[in-house]
Amino acid sequence: MKKLITLFLFCFVVLGNGFAQDFNYSQDFPRLFQESKVENNPFFYPTLKARFLKEGERFSEVELLALLVGQTAQKTYNAYGMVGLESTFLGAERFPADTVLKYGKLVQELNPVSLSLNFGLWKAYEKANNPEYAAVYKQRFDLICETILASGDGSSVRPYLVISPVDGSILISKYWKENLSQMGSGENEAGYFLDILTYKKGNEEKTLYFVIDHGMGSLSKMMQQIIQDPSK
Repeated sequence: MKKLITLFLFCFVVLGNGFAQDFNYSQDFPRLFQESKVENNPFFYPTLKARFLKEGERFSEVELLALLVGQTAQKTYNAYGMVGLESTFLGAERFPADTVLKYGKLVQELNPVSLSLNFGLWKAYEKANNPEYAAVYKQRFDLICETILASGDGSSVRPYLVISPVDGSILISKYWKENLSQMGSGENEAGYFLDILTYKKGNEEKTLYFVIDHGMGSLSKMMQQIIQDPSK
């Protein structure tokens, strides 16, 4: 029985990483969204969240991808309403480490896969001279970035999946350490709302697309009403 369970887990991780590379937003996002609510499902959000808080740096890309999608199904998910708080964690090095860690632990319970939060905790633990925990949160930060990059190819047809409108800029500026030159937004041919970011790499400019349609919420509905009835 133990061998069977081990084999199942091995296949789950191997096949799962392949799935992450072939992620299809229109098909896989709604499926993972629903599966995150089903108890005993491998992608049940409370189970994944509890594991991530303990050993998130050991997650496979598919587990983390499922957790990212599951995060958007939570009542506390507010992509645009959290931007100010996330920006604060990006400046963690400017604040006392104990303050960042205190509030970071609270935010972790709301959104453990926040890219800016994990960056802030990494830098706060570095400032607190705690290399062990700094390494853990750096690994988590890197893994979230790698999972985003595995979710598409950055084109308008297969944009990268993000759960915050600042994730794309964080990936470019903090993970790749490149300079953003232009920020915009728009829709692709499928009608999904995208963040469109351009950055300079040497003498070349590159443009990447990040899908944040699931984060629009009531803002998206309000925009649709304006489009349908400009008098509102």
